[in-house]
Amino acid sequence: MKPKSVRLYKDRTCVIDMGENYTGFFEINLYNGKEGEEVTFEISDQLGQASSWNQKSKYIFGKSGKGKFQNRFNVAGGRWITVHGLKYQPKLYDVKGYVVTNDRKQISKFESSNTQLNQIYQVNLNTYLANTMDGILVDCPHRERRGWGEVTVAAMYGDALPNFESGAYMDQYLQYTRDAQLSDGQTRAVINEEDRPFLMWKANNPLTVWETYRMLGDKKVLEDNYKSMQKWMTWLYENSNYKTGGALKIGEQGKREMPGLGDWCTPRGNFWTSSNSPDAAHFNNCLYAFMLDNAMQIAETLGKEEDAKIYKERLKVQREATHKLSYNPETGKYLKGYQVDQAFALLSGVTPTSEKEKVEAQLVNNVLYDFPYYDTGSSGQALYTRFFTEYGERMDLIYELLQDKHHPSYGYFLEQGKTVWPERWSAVGNSQIHTCYTGIGGYFIKGFGGIRPNPESLGMQNMVIKPAPVGDLTFANTSYTSMYGNVVVNWEKEKEGATFHIEIPVNSSAKVYLPALNKEDITENGIAVEDASGIQYVGTEQSAAIGNYVIFNVTSGIYNFKVKELPKTQFPEPLNNVKNLAKLGRVNASSMFIQTEKLPVFEAFRVNDEDEETRWLATETKNQYLEIEWIKPQRLNTIVVDEYGKNISAYILQYWANGEWEDIVKGTSCGANKKHQFNVVETTKLRLFIVDAKKAPSINELRISLNSK
Repeated sequence: MKPKSVRLYKDRTCVIDMGENYTGFFEINLYNGKEGEEVTFEISDQLGQASSWNQKSKYIFGKSGKGKFQNRFNVAGGRWITVHGLKYQPKLYDVKGYVVTNDRKQISKFESSNTQLNQIYQVNLNTYLANTMDGILVDCPHRERRGWGEVTVAAMYGDALPNFESGAYMDQYLQYTRDAQLSDGQTRAVINEEDRPFLMWKANNPLTVWETYRMLGDKKVLEDNYKSMQKWMTWLYENSNYKTGGALKIGEQGKREMPGLGDWCTPRGNFWTSSNSPDAAHFNNCLYAFMLDNAMQIAETLGKEEDAKIYKERLKVQREATHKLSYNPETGKYLKGYQVDQAFALLSGVTPTSEKEKVEAQLVNNVLYDFPYYDTGSSGQALYTRFFTEYGERMDLIYELLQDKHHPSYGYFLEQGKTVWPERWSAVGNSQIHTCYTGIGGYFIKGFGGIRPNPESLGMQNMVIKPAPVGDLTFANTSYTSMYGNVVVNWEKEKEGATFHIEIPVNSSAKVYLPALNKEDITENGIAVEDASGIQYVGTEQSAAIGNYVIFNVTSGIYNFKVKELPKTQFPEPLNNVKNLAKLGRVNASSMFIQTEKLPVFEAFRVNDEDEETRWLATETKNQYLEIEWIKPQRLNTIVVDEYGKNISAYILQYWANGEWEDIVKGTSCGANKKHQFNVVETTKLRLFIVDAKKAPSINELRISLNSK
């Protein structure tokens, strides 16, 4: 790592900016000292702070008055190094940084037509590397350098296995989990710390054990960890209401008792009082069902038929009990119908076949209209990513969420100048190198590229290739190095159709899903696909995200498919007849006042929640905005702005047309429930632009409608 800048201040303090947050070593050539003089180095992960979590090192000059400081005895996490005790300003070439992480090669590549998507992919992997050391994934490299379980469940699936050589790593990590297993059978939530009574933190066995087998196909990982899994699953059975046809036993709400917390660090905030709440109970009941499903498959794979039968029966009871506890058949919602509530139930098989369509429709409606934000946190990420990538296969929805640039989103992190992910969606706080939002690496390789295990033949010798050319992406180039060789999937849209360059290694085969209307629209190297060698037609499959796939079995080789016309899809209309159109959109803001890092309180999404007790609050008085963006064009002619206080002194209401903002009306004062009526406009974006205000402006609600005059 080369530094970005060196600044010397009047007090002779020197600040070195390494350009990005990382975990590792720091070295600097030192001159002009006297024997016994001390130079102190403080390392911080945020600008304006000298030291994060007391990360500090010291150098003492010897007789020569020169030397090299190298903190090779310990790593530090940060970007800014504050140097005390130098008599001169160091040169950039005298400073170096070294990223330190576990020794694994990256085995993936991703590039697309969307620059932000490419940035998210790289920053996510950098975050994963910055938090991986000593054979474990830590929460952060300074405050919590311990093996936290819930982020590992997410990152092993999404980041490690699709992107890095991880066989030896998992062999060691799972040895640690077995060594740390508690005497009563529970898996430890944090490998090298006192235990935490939270189920997702303890779920690496069987979830990560099974995922390792899915990707690598080596039964050793199942055999090595089977007895440990049995003890753990027995503990869960004994702490469930299985014998009376019920789900897990739930501890007292607000107490640190099993199964404890549900999702954590979500956009809407979580506090310890959420432990064992109805939301957390549903979350953990779905998780236990998914764990039972994984345990059953492990037992079946190892030929342990009696064990598999036991897990299957427990799974049946757990699914039925969980569905009964949380489901509203009239609405198709589990509890409030949040994204995680719906996705977890679908992923774990809790949702009966008869209700799947309704539950899926509510999930889609939530993502597109009810709360169109990336609505999960560190523990929810573990299954959220699995659902949208492989199980629910809705990369079209994920693409919409990954394009956002405002809070809460990965794009917002980038807009705030983050070079690795922080701990909170607010992007502020005392841990700016954190694993809470890792786990998304699978979206790029397994999702957009479609390179993933074949459920009918696990391991990557007989793989699935199922690319997702969604949204306005025009191309994506992906690769993954399996144990058999390099797998390549490059696709590019061309007019109405697309090309797909696919490479399958020697001694491998693939089930290839091509987005197409029918097999007659597909050629390979210029000839009809059915006449090409090594290709066998299988059938078709409808897809909510893509429209339609035409399926082929292919042998190893290099293929150049051309599809004449891609299927066309469109998002559904809202499920409910909503009069306030603001309820259907994503709300973005120029700034927001942050009350606490965990829950800012004054987020933009407060202005369309129809709650007069909540509001958005800006941080500046001039040139602030609230913007509502819809997935589909809306017709409107009435806007009500409900200002908190009377601070706005100049504003403009605008709509998006032909790539620019057009004025609707200008005002000099607003206040409570200011109504604006105008000729009907049709648009995908509307903006309240606040030119000036006496104090930072605040809005309770925006109400938007199409009314007959």
